[in-house]
Amino acid sequence: MYTPPPVPYPVAAPAWWQVLGPGFAALIGLFMLTVIYRFDGMSEIQRDLALSNQSLLLVGLVAYLAGAVLTVPIGLLAGARVPTVAGICATCFLLLGVVLAAFAGTGVLLMLGRAFSGLGTGAAAGATVALILKLRQRRGVVAGVTVVLAVLALGLAPVIGQVISEATGYRMNQFLAIPFLLIALVVNGVIGLVRLTAAKRPAPPGPSGVPYPPAGTAGPGWRPHSGGSAPGPG
Repeated sequence: MYTPPPVPYPVAAPAWWQVLGPGFAALIGLFMLTVIYRFDGMSEIQRDLALSNQSLLLVGLVAYLAGAVLTVPIGLLAGARVPTVAGICATCFLLLGVVLAAFAGTGVLLMLGRAFSGLGTGAAAGATVALILKLRQRRGVVAGVTVVLAVLALGLAPVIGQVISEATGYRMNQFLAIPFLLIALVVNGVIGLVRLTAAKRPAPPGPSGVPYPPAGTAGPGWRPHSGGSAPGPG
């Protein structure tokens, strides 16, 4: 009796809402990148820590970008395979960096905090890009919305940061980021649980008793085989 070979189901593509996990963390990281600056002169953090323009450039920008450059490739690889793990790890790095920057009393500690924040931002951004590239539906819309939000985060952060720092000090900008990062952790965890539950859900059987692949996994040439015939292109 002829036994048909198993049907090789394609790997499931992510849904657009799965981008929300690392994407939310990446937006917070981009906001924190420019929140310590202001457009009309010396920032509060530069004045309080007695930093020169060169020192602020090194401590505030170079350290952040260096950390991000190191982890973007890691985020790209991890985001394509384990996006929930990538999002949670990235958020934890960001959280550690924000806490260090909030309690920084010297330029060295501030640079360390900025470097950790950069590590988290790079990993989250890489994971976000990896997920967007794997989308089969609404890829253009999700990519466009993500780019717009990223530009807004970078552009609005100095304005919002200036208002907050003039009223309460620059450290409040760091403290206010902590609740949002905790929310990002919860979002990543919930999305991971939903993905795990969906992956374990049994697929309903087709007309011939062959289970259909999970939603979104079947390619255009897939069809259930019956009567001992192998699947062929549609």
